[in-house]
Amino acid sequence: MHLYGHFFQVGDAIKDTVIVPGHRGQVTINFHADNPGRWLFHCHNLYHLDAGMARVVRYVE
Repeated sequence: MHLYGHFFQVGDAIKDTVIVPGHRGQVTINFHADNPGRWLFHCHNLYHLDAGMARVVRYVE
């Protein structure tokens, strides 16, 4: 999964993309919401993207 406009922490690593395990796997990310607006959060696998695995993350100051 990729979050535009931000970097986030996964464990000790700082990233903007993270691999989520298959079969309803989960990953917890922590990010500092310091860039208000609308940002795409999506899967880089085109099949998943076409199937709707994308959301807009929106927040305001």
